[in-house]
Amino acid sequence: MEKLRSLKPNILFHLLLNAVVVIFITGASYYHTPLEGLKDKLIYFLHLLALQSIVAGILYFLSLQKWLFRIGFSILFLLFCSFSFWAYSQDVSVTPGLIQAILETQPDIVMDVITLPYALFMAAAALVLVFLLKRYKSIQPRRGFLGFLIPALLCLAFFFFIENIRPGSVKNRLPYNIVAGVSTYFSTPNLKLRTDFLEVKRSQDAIKVVFVLGETVRADHLGLNGYHRATTPLLAAEKNLISFKYLYTSNTYTATSVPQILTDRNLFEEKESYTSVYSIANKAEVATTWIGNQTLEKSFSPIVETNDNIILVDAFKSEFSFRKALDEALLAPLDSILRKQSEQLITLHMIGSHWWYENRYSDSFRKYTPVIDSKYVPSQSKEQMINSYDNTIHYLDFFLDSVIERLKEEKTPSVMVYVSDHGELLGEDGKWLHAQPGEALENPAFLVWFSDEYTKKYPEHVSEIQSKGASQVTTDMVYPLLLKLLSIDYVN
Repeated sequence: MEKLRSLKPNILFHLLLNAVVVIFITGASYYHTPLEGLKDKLIYFLHLLALQSIVAGILYFLSLQKWLFRIGFSILFLLFCSFSFWAYSQDVSVTPGLIQAILETQPDIVMDVITLPYALFMAAAALVLVFLLKRYKSIQPRRGFLGFLIPALLCLAFFFFIENIRPGSVKNRLPYNIVAGVSTYFSTPNLKLRTDFLEVKRSQDAIKVVFVLGETVRADHLGLNGYHRATTPLLAAEKNLISFKYLYTSNTYTATSVPQILTDRNLFEEKESYTSVYSIANKAEVATTWIGNQTLEKSFSPIVETNDNIILVDAFKSEFSFRKALDEALLAPLDSILRKQSEQLITLHMIGSHWWYENRYSDSFRKYTPVIDSKYVPSQSKEQMINSYDNTIHYLDFFLDSVIERLKEEKTPSVMVYVSDHGELLGEDGKWLHAQPGEALENPAFLVWFSDEYTKKYPEHVSEIQSKGASQVTTDMVYPLLLKLLSIDYVN
């Protein structure tokens, strides 16, 4: 009993220390999470405790050496607080893109974000830090070391246990996402791109292609593909639209699917290097622009960077944000780019139907109810999940129709190509979402629309593509299709 009493100051200090870290740092990752009901909140509270237990192990080992704790913890605490403020106030996601912006932005621009609320938050963090350091002086950090050693090591090992069961559960939350973001930013991309192709030929006719790269849309939930709900009434009314009902991909998550779609990478054959569709277009003197509503991932950012122009909408909020901009934010930059040149390949990268579904469309598109009300999937009914998902398809119908209406006003022959990177599981075999095995994931939506001007000028292209509409095709088709639509031939 006497031994336990002697350890009491140390125990109380670490409880206080971890409580402060939860309030100022780790709690920010959960603040905007939509939850409904006591059970859902309890599940995520336990998740927070699990995450914080790993932090607790790190904090304990930091505390064993006084100067390391006073200097190391102080620097890390204030640094992480500077990120958590934006996670609390604006639901900003810590990604490699955010790290890049911080490290490469001019100092005068950085000063513009130092607002009064930010200054007050950091001042409060500094005051709490001073209080913690004073309390730290009153304890003997190494007292009870042998008793604390095994629990602290188990806390650290818990990180690998959780990440092995569900990758990203810890890495995508503060403070670990800061470390992961910095690591990814400074790492070398694995994808090797070729630029030494021998010859590129293109007809001199002006053509505009808008390539819409969708997210998490399965073909069988489009009304125009025979789905029992009229989820795509606007697209169904378009006379020059072809839908490929039987598109196949073996890549069921963005990091693998997008690089394959945007290059000459084959689903069934690996090569040492690949060619970006934008490199070919640039060589053919076609202006290329990427307008994205997703943060750039390491897997495909080198491909995106082969565009002449890159515009990221809502750049500092990833798919993990619950206050992400709607895809219609892509339309304004599209309007400005469309006017600039006659020969263009414009890519619109949507956030699409990525989970959390309720953040992917506005209230006016909430056609099917009841909808999901919690991020904790097991607490949602199948009806809620599918209703919310189908509402995102209803919104997609509006978005793609908006793109088509813009292209109808173009005098230049124009085409819109839409392909989703992969599908989504909606309860099949009790599974949901994506990045796992499932047939529904392997059949994403794929649409091609032609303007009247393009149909008249290139009837052979239209006829050839129409002939494949009912056939089984793979995403290997997308890369050569884009080049064909632009009348580009190339030789490696």
